[in-house]
Order: sequence, then structure tokens, then C-alpha cells
Amino acid sequence: MKNVFGLKKTVLAASIVAASLAPAIAAAEVSGTLGASSQYLWRGQQLTDGAAVYGSVDYSHTSGLYAGAWASSETDDTEYDLYAGFGGEFEGLSYDISYIDYNYTAGGTLAADPASVADFQEVHVGVGFAGLSADAFIGVGNSGKGGDEDYKNDYFALSYGYDKYGITAGYYDFDGDPEVDATLADYTHVDLSYAVTDQFTFTASKIVDQEDVAGEDTWDDDVVLSVSYEFAL
Repeated sequence: MKNVFGLKKTVLAASIVAASLAPAIAAAEVSGTLGASSQYLWRGQQLTDGAAVYGSVDYSHTSGLYAGAWASSETDDTEYDLYAGFGGEFEGLSYDISYIDYNYTAGGTLAADPASVADFQEVHVGVGFAGLSADAFIGVGNSGKGGDEDYKNDYFALSYGYDKYGITAGYYDFDGDPEVDATLADYTHVDLSYAVTDQFTFTASKIVDQEDVAGEDTWDDDVVLSVSYEFAL
């Protein structure tokens, strides 16, 4: 799921944001989405060797409370995320706070390429106004559920959208020593997106800065292009 505004356009974040910003006057309802993308982009990382298929089921209440589930294919794995939160809008200012539980049926794709890690949880806090949004995903709980180590990796993003165009700058702050584990090297990425329609989107993502480990880069900083199509059920 791991998205939001450009974060997964993480892609999940999109489901969370949509559920959290449901108009207060609307009746409580259940909705769903189904989509596919040429690549699974996750905070500047390419999580699949090729296309990914994903979908969500969401429940939203007039009070602003919502909950849902999001799932996606990954290389040699399947991810499903559960989330619940509260969101709304006041005089043009949107807000959201939610809890996200990330799960992997194969225990995570542990590979040299950026890929899923073991199960983990985050608390998301986000605000938006006039096309500008700021989001923080704070790691909570234990790595791998029931593990001995606390999960303390955090992710922060600033996004702006105008008409069909969007830009997101994100920073992944890993807890730990990258000299011991290179996959803990902090990095910054930038995503540019263009929405041909509400359902059809092009995204270009690139890691623009990263923490050196023994004088070398850990993360692939090539530009990654993705095309996605999503529709409501």
C-alpha cells in the first residue's frame, strides 16, 4: 500500500486518502477499487520486476471514521494491508490520522533489490490545503509482528497537485546503522505524475539523494516509469 498523494502513489495511500476525505454529508457506505500498474512504486522504490495488480475494499462513515483493506501482487509475494482512521475537511483544510498494518504472505521479499520487508505497522498523520499536502508515516510496533526489535523507520512526504499534474518529495528515515545493514541507508526521492484521466496515470520516480555506505550507493537511482489504471467497483 504502502501510498498517498504520490507516496505509494504509494498505491494504497490513495485508498486511505479517498476513504478519509469522503464528504461528511454522504451516508456510510462500502466501496472498492481495482487497478493495475506497469510497476509497483513504493516511496521511490521499484517493488516488482513487472506489472502489479491491486485492489481495495473500504468502509466510510459520516463521522469521518473509515476502515479498509488493500492488496497487491509483488514479485514472489502478495501484500495485504489493513487500515483504519479518521479524516475530514474543515474550511478547505483536509486532515487524516490512521493506523496501517502491512502484511506479506511469504514473509516479505528479502532481496538485494528494493523490496518488501517483513510485516510492520505505521501511524499516518496528514494535512492538505489548496493542493499542497504534508504526510508523516511513523513506524510503530515490532518488526515482523512479535519480533524482538521495535520498528522505528519513518517516512515523510510533501506533495503538490495542480490540475492533472503532481509532484511529491519523500524522505525515508531508517533506524539503524547502514554500515551494518546497507538497506538502512536513508534516501530522498522525487515523483512526477500526470493524470490523463481520473483513472489513468503516468508516474516517473527517482531517488535523488542517499546516504553513502562505504563510499557507494545502496539504492538504484535510475528513473523508474510507471503507468497505472484504476477504477471504482
